[in-house]
Amino acid sequence: VAAAFTGWVTWFIDEVRRRADAKKLVAKYHDPLLLASLDLQSRLFNMTQQNLLVHVEDEEKKDLIFVYTAFLFGQFLSWTYILRREAQFLRFSTQKNSREMSRILEAISHVLYTDANPGEGPFMLWKGQQMAIGEVMTRGDDQLYCVGYSTFTMEYKNDPEFRRWFIPIETGIQDLVQAGKRRDRVPTYRLRRLQHLLIDLIMILDEDGEGEGRTRRGYVDAVSGCDCNGC
Repeated sequence: VAAAFTGWVTWFIDEVRRRADAKKLVAKYHDPLLLASLDLQSRLFNMTQQNLLVHVEDEEKKDLIFVYTAFLFGQFLSWTYILRREAQFLRFSTQKNSREMSRILEAISHVLYTDANPGEGPFMLWKGQQMAIGEVMTRGDDQLYCVGYSTFTMEYKNDPEFRRWFIPIETGIQDLVQAGKRRDRVPTYRLRRLQHLLIDLIMILDEDGEGEGRTRRGYVDAVSGCDCNGC
């Protein structure tokens, strides 16, 4: 009995420490992950629900569509890569918010890599591609961080090895432009599901609705097969 009790006490102490460590880690990367999620979901909203892509032939705005969209995907994947790298234990946490956050991050990864739905090819990124993009976007040794937009733009335009990881984003935009001309919404479905999951993630990261995300929580039009909490 004494041994069992000692074992339970040890487990309880370890669990308390693990929860505290998980909480500290989420707090550490809370703001950059929230901002990256907000920026990406906003871009997806404008690409699928608004008329952003009508400007794709405008030379002055082309960079803002192709390069900045690639950056926003890279920025989000960088911060999720950093969080996963430093918090392998997080998915096993018993805290409700940590479990739900882990579930949503896995669902986001799945939405990006699945090829199960005909006609939904644009913006597909295999798991390895997602990880590689996260890696090339990440800098630092002791303190990891995501590169800024100016650094990204320089590398994107001057380093073919760096840029090649973002080819699925470039071709995805081109595919959506052509689909828009055909009035075909199916190629946007992956991004619509992704935007819904990003909103779910934002709601966890800004649960009280007091942060920057309080006015940026609108879902795009829903599609079948969405795994978000609102569908």
